Amino acid sequence: MRIRQQFPSIPSDMPVENLGEIEFVSGSPRVIELKDGQSLSITATAKLDDTIQVSIEYESTKQSVTRLVTESYSEQSKFLLKPGMRCAPKLGDDLAIVFKPRVIDSDADAQP
Repeated sequence: MRIRQQFPSIPSDMPVENLGEIEFVSGSPRVIELKDGQSLSITATAKLDDTIQVSIEYESTKQSVTRLVTESYSEQSKFLLKPGMRCAPKLGDDLAIVFKPRVIDSDADAQP
């Protein structure tokens, strides 16, 4: 199924960056560099009720906000997801990202 059909809230003229499945150690941020001076820091944390809390910090050196171009822009957002769900947060007025977080236990890689 196409991304815009799954996420109808994404405007038809907004670019979409599909990041696929991203693996996270619970509570540890992942930094993702996008094009044109855009970067993300995404943290996914497993909660006791089996939901995943996602925190996103977005920075851009050039961004359109309510159709005004700014030279430096940042925003933060937080939301909850059920395991296995994809999300499509919008970043400013110029970009939406789509990804599915997969949280692993930080002890999973520990050697006995």
